[in-house]
Amino acid sequence: MRRILHTCKTVILSTVLIATSVGIYAPMTHAATEKESLKLSARASYYGQVENGKPNGTGTIRWGDSKSYAGQWVDGIRQGTGKYVNQYTVKGRTFVVTYKGEWSKDQRNGLGEVRQTIKNKAGKIEANLIQQGQFENDVFKKGYTVTQALADPAFSFNYKDSDLWLQIYGDNQNISQYWATGKFTQIQYRKGKIDKEYSIFPEEDAAKQLANQANLKYFKKIQPQVSTYLKTFQTLSIKVPVTSS
Repeated sequence: MRRILHTCKTVILSTVLIATSVGIYAPMTHAATEKESLKLSARASYYGQVENGKPNGTGTIRWGDSKSYAGQWVDGIRQGTGKYVNQYTVKGRTFVVTYKGEWSKDQRNGLGEVRQTIKNKAGKIEANLIQQGQFENDVFKKGYTVTQALADPAFSFNYKDSDLWLQIYGDNQNISQYWATGKFTQIQYRKGKIDKEYSIFPEEDAAKQLANQANLKYFKKIQPQVSTYLKTFQTLSIKVPVTSS
């Protein structure tokens, strides 16, 4: 089966620990209501609610000019809900990564959304990603990832959970119709012991081509089972526009 190479970068979202331990989260009852400024390190500064010399309540920490977190804190640890932004440049390409959602023990834990935009040297967007779902200890565990890039195919659609992994490459004009007619460039589907793949490109080997067509027939049959994922892909795809150079 011909493999489709995708050019989008894997999202890299790093966190900076500013304390080493925290107890089980509970609503704060003693946090100061007045905001204060703290110098946490040579590059890290904080402005917000403080208790016992540590961020408590709500406040914003900044690491230089390119990285920040604004949200809830417990005893110097990101805990609750908040927004993290990290911007950096690699070989002239600018990456802007944003996470907005739940935090626990200074890591992404719970429901959240990641956005990543990659711009080229001319400032044009060449790749745009959105990821929505469940995070656990800073790792994306369950949910949707949709990417549009200046590539062929332009879109990558992914859903995963503990039982299902679905990956699609192609266009976003009419995702349900593309699934029904086999117009997607590639579909990969794993659920339990089922592991199937379809490519729009014909196989040179007759046996492999028959298997390819059999997999397409199977995908058409299970369309009602995947319709929710396809509709969500369609909705998310309009949130990741790119601009051609």
